[in-house]
Amino acid sequence: MRRRVMLCVLLLTLLWTLVTAALQPSTHTASVLQDDGTRPYIYHCRSPNMEIFTCWWRPVANQDNVTYTLQYTTGESASQECPDYVSGGINSCFFDTKHTQIWEIYCMNVTAHTRSGHISSHKHCLDVADIVETDPPFNLTYVVLNESVDQSCRSVLLSWLHPIEPQVRDGWITLLYELRYRHLAQPDTWKVKERLREPQVEVFDLPVGKYEFMVRCRSTNSKHWSTWSEPINVSIVSRHLSDRRLALILVTSITIMVFLVVGLGIAPRGKRIKSLLLPPIPKPRIRGIEPVLLKKGKLDEINRHFSSFHGYKSPQYSMETWVPGECGPMSGCDSCTDELQSCALLQWPRPLL
Repeated sequence: MRRRVMLCVLLLTLLWTLVTAALQPSTHTASVLQDDGTRPYIYHCRSPNMEIFTCWWRPVANQDNVTYTLQYTTGESASQECPDYVSGGINSCFFDTKHTQIWEIYCMNVTAHTRSGHISSHKHCLDVADIVETDPPFNLTYVVLNESVDQSCRSVLLSWLHPIEPQVRDGWITLLYELRYRHLAQPDTWKVKERLREPQVEVFDLPVGKYEFMVRCRSTNSKHWSTWSEPINVSIVSRHLSDRRLALILVTSITIMVFLVVGLGIAPRGKRIKSLLLPPIPKPRIRGIEPVLLKKGKLDEINRHFSSFHGYKSPQYSMETWVPGECGPMSGCDSCTDELQSCALLQWPRPLL
């Protein structure tokens, strides 16, 4: 009994697997379908923004005067022919906004009309949301940021614009970004930053040298990456002087210049500044006595002023009369001139102490 139950479960599982595989849309690609050239086949479909899409097919080999038609269906609608064989290029079918529906399964095949008959490709089914392959990002720019701690490396902030701004802004498409860069001295060594959700990234501690950066993107619902953007080159230059040292040098130079200018401007006025900072020492003087009075030498007035001081007594002068002698040849004087000078000294008043 148990064996029968297990056998039934296995059969049901196998049946469910087969039914699920049959109901899933066919996504044959060039890797699945062998390109033997005997029949056309659709090898690539692409939608840049989920509003339009294009499909391309391989033609039949070794056939001349062959024409192709593409037939497609959506859901349970009737089969329709490709709306535009020109806009997507040779061997392509372009679906504009009127013929593109999201969340619908498109199933299509290509028929080659040859002289010997009609040859049809395998059916190719797709969902527009699964074939989104955007254009590459553009306007890649950078800003070199501050130095690292040891001042031997720099950080770079890179930013870019995404190609489908309206769809991203409205939330119809969510993009993932991938950045790769290399040192141009090592062209075969790429470094990659994956699964970036913002249109910018900071790359830390890049040593001195020249670098090349590129970025690409894809929808989160698709596995198809866009092509790489146009490369941008970034040069990391060695800086021997840091910003702090440079600022210190500038401040010191400006300070020295200010002192020189101020010093040269003040030097001619040195006497005035000296008199302002070091005033002259006043000459000694006696309070109440005018210097002019001392210069004139009037003793009476000086004594009168000094008499106001306590304990001061003015000196007493007395005149002594000296009888001048007669000067002549018998007096022993050598000359009359010496005699007259001696007589004058004898007549000078002497103070009485």
